Amino acid sequence: RVAATPLWAGFAVPPFECGAMLAAVLESLTWGGDGRNVSSLPAWVVPLVFAVSVFARLLVASHPHSGENDPPRFGDYEAQRHWMEITIHTPLREWYVGTTHNDLGYWGLDYPPLTAYQSWVYGKVLHRIDPAIVSLTTSRGHESYGSKLLMRYTVIVSDIAFLLPALLVFHRTFTNKLAGKLSAGGTGAKSGERTDLAISKKFSAKTQKLSIAYAFTAAALSPAQMLIDHGHFQYNGISLGLSVYAAAAVISDWDVIGSILFTLALNHKQTAAYLSPAFFAFLLGKSLRNNSTSYTKVAAVLRLGIAVVGTFAVLWAPFYFAIDPETGTADGVRGVKTVFQRLVPFKRGLYEDYVSNVWCFTNPFFKWKTWLSIETAMRLALLCTVTAIAPAVAHQIKKPSNEGFVWCLVNCGFGFFLWSFQVHEKSALFFTTPVALLVSVAPDFSTWLPQVVCFSMWPLLRRDNLHVAYVGVVLLYAALVGGGAPSPGASPLSLCAKEKVSSKEKREKKIWRGVRLATVAVVVGTHVLQLVVPPPTRFPYLHDLVVTSLSTLAFFGAACYSNLKQMRVPADEDGPAAPKPRKRSATRSGAENTVTEESSDDGWSLVKLAATPVAFGTTTTRRRKAK
Repeated sequence: RVAATPLWAGFAVPPFECGAMLAAVLESLTWGGDGRNVSSLPAWVVPLVFAVSVFARLLVASHPHSGENDPPRFGDYEAQRHWMEITIHTPLREWYVGTTHNDLGYWGLDYPPLTAYQSWVYGKVLHRIDPAIVSLTTSRGHESYGSKLLMRYTVIVSDIAFLLPALLVFHRTFTNKLAGKLSAGGTGAKSGERTDLAISKKFSAKTQKLSIAYAFTAAALSPAQMLIDHGHFQYNGISLGLSVYAAAAVISDWDVIGSILFTLALNHKQTAAYLSPAFFAFLLGKSLRNNSTSYTKVAAVLRLGIAVVGTFAVLWAPFYFAIDPETGTADGVRGVKTVFQRLVPFKRGLYEDYVSNVWCFTNPFFKWKTWLSIETAMRLALLCTVTAIAPAVAHQIKKPSNEGFVWCLVNCGFGFFLWSFQVHEKSALFFTTPVALLVSVAPDFSTWLPQVVCFSMWPLLRRDNLHVAYVGVVLLYAALVGGGAPSPGASPLSLCAKEKVSSKEKREKKIWRGVRLATVAVVVGTHVLQLVVPPPTRFPYLHDLVVTSLSTLAFFGAACYSNLKQMRVPADEDGPAAPKPRKRSATRSGAENTVTEESSDDGWSLVKLAATPVAFGTTTTRRRKAK
């Protein structure tokens, strides 16, 4: 279903043509006009990727939103619009309180203060353009085309301001850090840990800029966030963007700034708490490692604590100092407590709808909601969550490292999503986004998981009539970045243009190829089954249960893989082993040397295809001036 007047009117380019254009221009990342391998990154490449990602969001935004034409409560779109209505028309102290004009039973505000301030800002802008969109009480269910257009644009502006630049900043920072670590050399990892020889090729000077561009492309076009924020309708991009900015800051050793940024993310959406143990562990580990005395260690931790508490104080102060008109005094702790109580949905139970986590997966066999009280379920979920994230957290406290920190973000996100209390399908974004930060070091894993996440959200997306958007963005993503990053000097169309890799890497590539093929078979088979076989009358939600059960198994396996990968990352202080020099053919002084590489990469993507030369039966060479 597409709106009668598309949001991209005047730019009628089908999404796959858009993807093909992007793939074609990425050829310049590794090959110059004379056919030689280069390391330059044209200035227009990143803006092009940025523009394509915005255009893809416009495509998704043309489809239906949550609760469209579905009174009386509609859906998340109406919730966000209603919060704008409440925040601009009622006093601040009443935003989280039930009053005559603020019925908490009708999408009462239940996100932290920064979301409320964001709703106030966007509400003021929309009220200035069209007051009917956010008029008090009379605008419930307002769904004119103009209002939907403006609401959609606010989400796109949020992504442009927060998420997309944050992803680019992070990948530049992360890749440059790893490249600098490799160039500096080191003593290598301890026994049982991974050495960085395995990734030295990925972050050599020749491939560094290509890696950044590819990683940004994969992260910016991650389909799950587009479907939830621009299809279903939410503002996760703000919280996710702030979290990614915070991650970029702390790996750059701007720990205080990173702490402030993550506190802002936590105060925009409480689900960001999924990532808080990773930030805590990494910052604590760095503070203990980088300071030699007990005094300086305590001082470093206190400095970070003051930054966090100070940020909370600034954001929550308006509710503390709000004046009660009846008494003429400030609400004080009572005002803060009122807000906090709205943020903790204990009464909703262990989980909602069909979410791909352990509790929903096992519910057909163990009726958790029937057998356990809410208090007991909360304690059990807390115990399981702490147990699940403990190894990753302990690893970063003991052996802090930039790469290990990002893996820890993923593992904490998995731990909370799979085991914690009151999880939504949309919460998967808080481990999907950290996974997108690992594209440079784990391209197969990082480009496979987002597609599984979209499949896990199918029951929600189907209910929102996002069938076409779901198929379109998943296929576009798979075509663009599926199969891993392109290797300079290697061609998927050439039998001889190859790059030397270890037998272990060959084996892992084959395994990932099998995983991708199996995933495609399962996903397509499940959707075909839903089309041709109706669910039994006794179990009308059987198809949804099949989707969430398969997704839970995939997430559980991915969590185990991610934890194992983190455990093999050495602390930054250990340093990588120095890369071995490449063998060169003997030539006389002043002649050119030829380096031939072998590759076993059997993955495929439009990006990889475009970034490599088309050659059959020929050897691809890179020419260097001999010293």
